[in-house]
Amino acid sequence: MHKMSTRSVDADVLVIGGGLAGCMAAIRASELGVSVVLAEKGDTVRSGCAATGVDHCWTYIPEIHGSQLAIEDLIRDHTEFAGGFINQDVLLYIAQNSYKRVLDLERFGVPMRDEKGNFRLVKKIHRVPTFLHFAGRDLKVKLTEEMRRRPVKVLNRTMVVELLVEDGRVQGAIGVNTRNLEMIVFRAKSVVLATGPASRLYRSPTGVHFNTGHPGTVTGDGHAMAYRAGAELLNMEFGAIQTGPKNFHKYGRGSYAPGGRIVDGRGRPLGSAPRDDSGAAVAIDRSVESPDGFVRALEQGLGPIYMDCTSASSEDIAYMKWALSNEGNCALLRHLEEEGLDLARDRIEFTVYEPKYSNGNSGVAIDADTRTSVEGLFAAGDCIGGVKRAVSPGAFTLGYRAAEMAADEASRVSQAGLSSACSAKVEEKRQLCERLLSRSTGPKWLEALLALQNIMDYYAGRVRSETMLEAGYARLGKLRQRVYDELRAESPHELMRCLEVINQLDVAEMVILTAKERKESRFGLSHYRADYPQTDNDNWFSFLAISRSGGKTVLRKKPIRHIV
Repeated sequence: MHKMSTRSVDADVLVIGGGLAGCMAAIRASELGVSVVLAEKGDTVRSGCAATGVDHCWTYIPEIHGSQLAIEDLIRDHTEFAGGFINQDVLLYIAQNSYKRVLDLERFGVPMRDEKGNFRLVKKIHRVPTFLHFAGRDLKVKLTEEMRRRPVKVLNRTMVVELLVEDGRVQGAIGVNTRNLEMIVFRAKSVVLATGPASRLYRSPTGVHFNTGHPGTVTGDGHAMAYRAGAELLNMEFGAIQTGPKNFHKYGRGSYAPGGRIVDGRGRPLGSAPRDDSGAAVAIDRSVESPDGFVRALEQGLGPIYMDCTSASSEDIAYMKWALSNEGNCALLRHLEEEGLDLARDRIEFTVYEPKYSNGNSGVAIDADTRTSVEGLFAAGDCIGGVKRAVSPGAFTLGYRAAEMAADEASRVSQAGLSSACSAKVEEKRQLCERLLSRSTGPKWLEALLALQNIMDYYAGRVRSETMLEAGYARLGKLRQRVYDELRAESPHELMRCLEVINQLDVAEMVILTAKERKESRFGLSHYRADYPQTDNDNWFSFLAISRSGGKTVLRKKPIRHIV
């Protein structure tokens, strides 16, 4: 029998997740005079979606954009891009504060400008260039260094597995060390949930595990914990589907601007990539952001689909390689070099990746101050919902704001001991971990994950219907029972993988139930119901919220907050 040791850690503010939002939250909270603990499943130096870098951040710079674009117009452009499904109050906060956070990053040592001291701005989803390209290869390194300069207690290799909630208020959380058999009970006056997207619910098109656009560690842990704690989540029926290089999967499609364009198998463009009239920036080929367009082209016999940079200038190629390296595509660039492929000469085949639940679209519901529906719990980063394409500026700004709100909350709340219900939850989780570690026979995490992916691909994939979703939900229930009864782990690392699968089961449940409830099709491949193939704005132009209360799942329509 494997026995887990237990220790307690107290903090005014507990930050869960050490990605961009979590680091910004810990840094800001430490400035406000509260004790801060950050728990990270990996290591904050290279964790989260920006682990190996990020090269862009949309922003509103008043002295540059003020004469070209009212901030309300940016909100309108962004809302149009999101198909109207966006909480504009949260989006407005991001836009108003993104430049302040850019300057913070600059102070932290992140190179945000070119060698001449200018910002590199690219036109993308807004009517003027707002996407700031910067040298973010070591962004996480710089944020970690900044935390080390401050009184922030960082617990790396610590997977938080459960929020502790009593009478609608968060009291702390349960963590598991992924290198030894230690369970950590966090007691906190407030909690910032800053975990990553929900991915790996569907197989990678290559069939190779962890060959995914997002890091393989982002498994919707925060989504699942929030769901079990009673928080509301939004848009879980809408999978975010992106495109990128075939076989060597890595996001970063926007880094092929300037000069790159998407073409079909005959070399004909699917879209266009015009230069901006100002000469200071270029517009990317927006067809790279249309998975639906990729699939239509393939169905029409026009494939394969390529990223074609062969007409780009040598300066443009150099810029692309700089951007790709800062976006974390260093391994891809090395691979191209090893294979004798050259962006200036060879077209790179692109494909459509597996769905994920993130980008600020699918996740925990928050208000403009990052409050969730659970008292004392705040959320930021890729675990939030209702703000499509919040991405890095959302992480920087909302992480900062969540820290301010959490610190204020902590100043008004006294530290209480864990209630008997929370103590029972700790014991329940300890017993689960010990059962997983003690079994000598039975399936391991990878077999369980394959079973889950088979269910999601077949019953809740690109084509959905009432009967298929019902069948998928029934199979999910059987899989869940087998996971709890039979799954085994041979090490603390495998225990982490097992706990990820348990979280993914809850995320899959939310996806299937919300997809079944939304009786329309919307956003192309994101949610297509064969039995309801049309978009129904009369009845379904609203968010769909899901939560768990009293052991039952609650689904309700929730108004979209528009302010301009």
